Amino acid sequence: MNKMKSNNRDIGYRNGEQCFSSIAEKLVPGGDALFRLDGKVVFVPSVLPGEEAEISIVKSGKKFSRGRLVSLKTESEKRVEPFCPLYGKCGGCNMQHIDYSEQLLFKTSFIREHFSRFAGAELPGDFSFAPSKPRGYRNRVQFHSSPEGPGFMKRAANSVIPVQQCPVLVPALNRFLEAGVPLTTERETCFGTEDQYWTGTESKDITLEILGRSVSFCSNQFFQSNLSLLPELISYVTDFCIGGGTQGNSAPSGHAMDLYSGVGLFSVFLKDYYSEITGIEMNPETEPYYRKNMSGSSFEFFGQSMEKWLKGNGGRQADFAVVDPPRTGLSEDVVKFLVKMAVPRLVYVSCDPVTQARDTKALLEGGYLIDSARGFDFYPHTSHMESVVRFRRDG
Repeated sequence: MNKMKSNNRDIGYRNGEQCFSSIAEKLVPGGDALFRLDGKVVFVPSVLPGEEAEISIVKSGKKFSRGRLVSLKTESEKRVEPFCPLYGKCGGCNMQHIDYSEQLLFKTSFIREHFSRFAGAELPGDFSFAPSKPRGYRNRVQFHSSPEGPGFMKRAANSVIPVQQCPVLVPALNRFLEAGVPLTTERETCFGTEDQYWTGTESKDITLEILGRSVSFCSNQFFQSNLSLLPELISYVTDFCIGGGTQGNSAPSGHAMDLYSGVGLFSVFLKDYYSEITGIEMNPETEPYYRKNMSGSSFEFFGQSMEKWLKGNGGRQADFAVVDPPRTGLSEDVVKFLVKMAVPRLVYVSCDPVTQARDTKALLEGGYLIDSARGFDFYPHTSHMESVVRFRRDG
């Protein structure tokens, strides 16, 4: 405790805020730096481990407090100049002040920590993040309405900052911003490519070519937000397939399941390996797109939640399964189903490593083994993480 206190110094009030000088201990999941003021944890954005900073407390809690950076007294060699003029004001990116290669190392350590804590298991030693192109990567985004035009929510505030150009968006979405067209709703999701954009209110059909295959979806439906990393993600999933098909240089055979399938992004490629595919997605509006994407293949599609589907199905054995659930992860019933089915190969795609680690613990206790794992940096310069764990079931 004495050592902690020696790093902290009350430097009085500035502009009505009580300020302290202290050294950041580490970066935590979420992107904030952890400080200790007289033993109490304080989370502060935009600071790196080892940096000495003047900070102020903006919200005090019983277990921890939140602060803001007033000024830096020393700078880490990992710090870089943010490339966006709105960084720190806009609520989007929160890691632009960190060298991109270091961002990936921090995220790797975050996920390892989650699995150690919540799964009681260590990820393979070669676990790492597949990098994205750091700028102009984002294809799907939610804009908010303001009197000055579309924009993003401000950081730590319930108001909108109008934006005319965002360096992480693809060119077509920036053209939408530059036009300054008022939104017809309070917030609107838009999807764009290099050349074209679509708004969610238009409900337009979109068809993209990914790894030589056409994939269709609607502009108001969820789809991956970083097309540049999709080929690598899809390959990581399908490289784990077993049996015939492309990998075995023979006709596809066996049965694969695509749970939380959306419009069938993974199913489109699983049909190269398996002769029968089952897709399950709780949003029934995806069905016409799933059927279009799977045209000419042998498949079943169920437009219902996994929990509802399990009440009347679940008895058919699968040779392979991929799950891509929402942030809440897998329900207890779905975990029990996967354990009972004992799928020889299971791939778990997640946008929340905490719930993924929690579910991993249950799968390991049910007899699965971690074969390999990898992170995919779909959202550079933010603390959001996408991770994939490949499980096998021996015997």
